Amino acid sequence: MKSPEILREVAENLEKAAEKLEKVKVLDEKKKEKLIKLLKDASRNFMELSANVEVDNVEMAEFLRKRSVEIKNNCSDRDIERIGEKEFTNKIERMNLYSRTAFYDFQRSMLLKLKRFYRAFIFGMALYFVLAGLSTRPELAITALILAIPTILAMLSLQRRGYTGLMLAYAVAPIPIIQSAMLIRLFYSVVTNPEAIRKAAEALGKSEGFVVAYSYAVIVLSFVDFLLLSYGLYGLAKHRDAFL
Repeated sequence: MKSPEILREVAENLEKAAEKLEKVKVLDEKKKEKLIKLLKDASRNFMELSANVEVDNVEMAEFLRKRSVEIKNNCSDRDIERIGEKEFTNKIERMNLYSRTAFYDFQRSMLLKLKRFYRAFIFGMALYFVLAGLSTRPELAITALILAIPTILAMLSLQRRGYTGLMLAYAVAPIPIIQSAMLIRLFYSVVTNPEAIRKAAEALGKSEGFVVAYSYAVIVLSFVDFLLLSYGLYGLAKHRDAFL
């Protein structure tokens, strides 16, 4: 495989960039220390990754090498003044981010873990929309309609490992999690109250046995939905470094 060797070169380039940056005078000391730390962290990440490559992603490795050479070559007072301090800082911060996301490009095992949490989120949101239809409360259906578009956008962006998708997932998932807990409480109060079962059966024109079975089905599905979304959201947060 060619990727490990290229990634080691990337790590070495960033280490050399950190050494060159120590001699720069155009940056204030606090900013310089921050950038040196980012470069050294990125260098360690790439060196660690180079020893654990599972996927020979040469194209990505070459992209990273090109970026590392560019950063190394720009670590001088003259070049920083030429490209601007803000742009120079952005390049280093971006490279540090690449050093963390790269694990998901070169290690299949990391990507498979991420996909497991992504699928949990998808199935959890799909089940939430089913529950919104099964619920007897119209406000849940209205909420589901409101969340439909951001949920679709979140799924599409997460599939591409977009950071926007992660933010959308953080935004949409808490409501279904809370509403799943509410449904469990609501339908449990029905199945434990014979009078509530009788009234529900009369209102629906169904047997009491049907009401009890329906309630238990909603309770089980709500519990599964609660677990799926909680697990998915936890995993996406844990693997947030995968997203750009």
